[in-house]
Amino acid sequence: MSLKMINIQKYLFFAMMLVFSTISFAQKKQNFVIVIDAGHGGKDVGARGVADLEKNIALDVALRFGNMIEKNHKDVKVVWTRKTDIFLELWERTRISNDNHANLFVSVHCNSATNSSATGTETFVMGLKRSSETDEVSRRENSVVFLEKDQEKYEKFDPNDPEAVIAFEIMNAAYKEQSIRFADLVEKNFVNRDFRKSRGVKQNNFHVLRGNASPSVLVELGFISNYDEGTFLASEDGKQKTAETLYESFKQFKKEFDRRSGIEDEPAPKPVKKVEKPVEGKKLKVKVMESKMKFSATSPQLRGLTDLDVIQEGDNYVYYYGETDLQSRADDLLNTVKRKGFSGAKIVEFETNKRLEGGKNYRVQFMTSNKKYKDRDDKFNGLTNVLRVKEGNLQKYYFGADKTMEAAQKTLKDVQDKGFRNAFIVTFNGEDPL
Repeated sequence: MSLKMINIQKYLFFAMMLVFSTISFAQKKQNFVIVIDAGHGGKDVGARGVADLEKNIALDVALRFGNMIEKNHKDVKVVWTRKTDIFLELWERTRISNDNHANLFVSVHCNSATNSSATGTETFVMGLKRSSETDEVSRRENSVVFLEKDQEKYEKFDPNDPEAVIAFEIMNAAYKEQSIRFADLVEKNFVNRDFRKSRGVKQNNFHVLRGNASPSVLVELGFISNYDEGTFLASEDGKQKTAETLYESFKQFKKEFDRRSGIEDEPAPKPVKKVEKPVEGKKLKVKVMESKMKFSATSPQLRGLTDLDVIQEGDNYVYYYGETDLQSRADDLLNTVKRKGFSGAKIVEFETNKRLEGGKNYRVQFMTSNKKYKDRDDKFNGLTNVLRVKEGNLQKYYFGADKTMEAAQKTLKDVQDKGFRNAFIVTFNGEDPL
């Protein structure tokens, strides 16, 4: 067996042990662990933007992102590689992730280019599909190793060495699919939520991702070398929106993770419906309007409101809508009336079964004519004991004589059932309209 084949088998064995140990640990632990890495820091300032340094923007967004997770997901452990402006070597970031048995590693960065018109987000996963553009990003993000004391710890990767390529693919195959899935969620959310330009999901060889025993991505939030994008990312609004987009991507990824793990979402407790107590001894109506005119049920002045109670009080006609003894229902009725355009509408109270004093009573006016009809006329459709009142050249005909509004409304319904749909209630004193 050749030496190269032995080395490949060694890499394969190591990768399998890494995966199995991670799976075993995942079965025992209860929390999902996300490691959030704010790129650069300390003496490593990263890219210099038009409004702020990369290290500052990355840290601010990383902190906001993690705080959102901590606030809304009690089953998730959030680990930051740095929470202050300190310098961390790349290998330390990977070690923090693996020591905490991360389920997801997210490294937050900002892009930069000599061409100040370059814009857009992009998210990287470990891989060998490269271009001149991604190589430039890789060189810039990996350049921090030149600030580190011990550069020998970083293995040199030769893409022309078949053994190195095979070993590389073996090491990253276990988490590549989920890395790409999270990266895809991030880029789609940048487009759909924030209407940002996305440069897509890409692959390259990053020291901070290589060796991570978890799905891992490096997110470039945008080009801080571009005036508009750099100013946006340095602003409070820009950092907050960007963190929220990362959080929404995490929520989707975590939900899929739970489903694959057989963890069901706990059903939200059904709200206990509070039983509303009726308003005691009162009925609530909506006073729509008051007018000198009596409008028919189909009149455009009523704006489509139907089943209105009309009560003549002196020279005015008062229009009421609905009836209930529940305040919430009265509020709904009021909103309906206001949506129809009656901004001055209000809720009024009527005492239940309140009797009119003295000789006052309610009667139902069902017909007006310039002709004089006798009682039991066929025009009355079976109504008897009809009161006729002359007013000018007109004869007005009334039915019933009730002391309470409830009784008058029942009389009104009986009259309307006889075919007099435009009948309405009038307040009387004896046999004289008020």
